[in-house]
Amino acid sequence: MQNLSGVCRRRGISSPVERAALSGMARLLAWPLLASCAFGAYAVAATEQDKSATHPTSSEIEAYARLPVCTLSADGQHLAVQPCRTAPARVPMPRRPVPQQIDRLPETRLASPVAPPQSSMVLAPAPAWVPAPLPASVAPAPMPRALNNCSAAGCNDAQGARINSAAPGMVITPQGQVCSRNGVWIQC
Repeated sequence: MQNLSGVCRRRGISSPVERAALSGMARLLAWPLLASCAFGAYAVAATEQDKSATHPTSSEIEAYARLPVCTLSADGQHLAVQPCRTAPARVPMPRRPVPQQIDRLPETRLASPVAPPQSSMVLAPAPAWVPAPLPASVAPAPMPRALNNCSAAGCNDAQGARINSAAPGMVITPQGQVCSRNGVWIQC
């Protein structure tokens, strides 16, 4: 509060009401600042704890180096000595330099045209192709008919005849003919 009163004197704030308003503002602005400082201190402490937990000290490194190298027992089922340290990494062998060898593909040549075989036999000419005659009684496929006034039991066609529903996508005409139904169209 001494700093606040010093600030008030320098600014020329002399009334207690103005001082109370300024101190209330300072308190209002100080809480978020204090909270962020406290959170920052907590975060720094937490990261230092994490570093100490994950990074071994020099004495731990020396103690680990004194351990024997891990090897398997004679039966190969468990470690021969425990505790032990992992084996040091092998020095990678340098790759043997091998010159790159690119073989050329063999040249390709087109085959020479083949002449028809010379023969003394004379073949009879093949008969000309004659298409098979069409049957005289081919009827064109009937046109699809439109349906109207449909219900779950069936529909009426354009002439007013009742067409009953059968299996899904199928209808039965008054003549007993089974037709396929696609929406409001039937094809017999």
